[in-house]
Amino acid sequence: MIQAQMNQKELITPNTTAQIYNIIRYNGEINRMAITRISGVSKSTISLQINKLIKLGLIEEKTPPDSSQRKLKLQIRGDLGYVAGVFLGITKLSIVIFNLDMQIKCEKVHYFDSISDPVECNRQIIQQLKDLCRDNGIERLWGIGIGFPFPVNFRDGKPDSPPNVPLWHDYPLRKIYEKEFGCPVLIDNDVNVMALGEGYKGCTTDESDFLFVKVGTGIGAGLIVDGKIYRGAKGCAGDIGHIEVDGSNVRCHCGNKGCLEAVAGGKALAARATEIAAKNESPYLKELLTRNQQLSAMDINNGAIAGDLSCIQLIKEAGTVIGSVLAKLVSFFNPSSIVIGGGLSAFGNLFVGAMREAVIRRSLHLATFELNVCISELKDKSGPTGAGTLIIDHIFSSQEFTSTIKRNLRAG
Repeated sequence: MIQAQMNQKELITPNTTAQIYNIIRYNGEINRMAITRISGVSKSTISLQINKLIKLGLIEEKTPPDSSQRKLKLQIRGDLGYVAGVFLGITKLSIVIFNLDMQIKCEKVHYFDSISDPVECNRQIIQQLKDLCRDNGIERLWGIGIGFPFPVNFRDGKPDSPPNVPLWHDYPLRKIYEKEFGCPVLIDNDVNVMALGEGYKGCTTDESDFLFVKVGTGIGAGLIVDGKIYRGAKGCAGDIGHIEVDGSNVRCHCGNKGCLEAVAGGKALAARATEIAAKNESPYLKELLTRNQQLSAMDINNGAIAGDLSCIQLIKEAGTVIGSVLAKLVSFFNPSSIVIGGGLSAFGNLFVGAMREAVIRRSLHLATFELNVCISELKDKSGPTGAGTLIIDHIFSSQEFTSTIKRNLRAG
């Protein structure tokens, strides 16, 4: 524990202190004059709060290496503590531990045969996280953010009726992890944390209103509005996988017909490829099906790369269908960008190009003439990065700032 050199009761203006700390955290090295300009707070208040933060050990002031720059630079003490970003997929667990400056300290990947049993799955997640901390000399975490691949009640920290893993329903995830690690824990769905990750370090770092779309076995979206995740009244905003595709009668696992993920998700495309192979419409897919007894979405991607026309057409059709749904969201939400992530983003420009074309064709010019439709820059890192961002923004928020200090710094 860090020995603080002042009594924590002296933090009589936690909102202002948190505001100044976060300005330094978001901007990196910055001088006092710039903080005054950004915050709109008086120089005397800035000076008082900065001195408090320095005494607490949360920030440090250093002389610039260039002697021509006279102003001292402030930066946060990134090595003061650590948070964990945990991201669970259908078979893959990714854990990244970040310092307080969101620099990666260590990371690991773990694979599951199945995540259907929440007791065993979370036992392994907890053990993997504890092992990673122990192996890297981290005695305690300041917070943990976790993304799970199903609907989550964000307020309660519990899964809510996950369709493919019913045993997880109402499982007390946040309570379990807070008891195990003794720090704040936030639980969210996978797409929301991926959107946060992309906004923090990906292709939309300078944008405050964008849409992140995960396309894999299922299809979902994370909405970033004014720089924050928009979850809706009950936390299920962005569930676009169950928007009806015009003219489709394909039965979805949810019981309805024509759901987007039942038409253009990974399983749906694999099923369609199997039909094409069975009808001998694609020698490439026919040979793969004969050899492996099944087809996957990645087989379609490989076929497109090899020039198979049926595979190319499948990818373009899926992109067009998804784009037709996204066009409705563009008309309603008017985002600056649409970022495509998830396993099927590996389809690349052929896939994204079909989406972009459908969006432009079906939306107003004003909403699309500067619209950026792109593939995630972070790819597999978007999930754990977003989970880390989720928790570090929480523990240093105005509401939690003083509690975070009291919990992690011992008064001298």
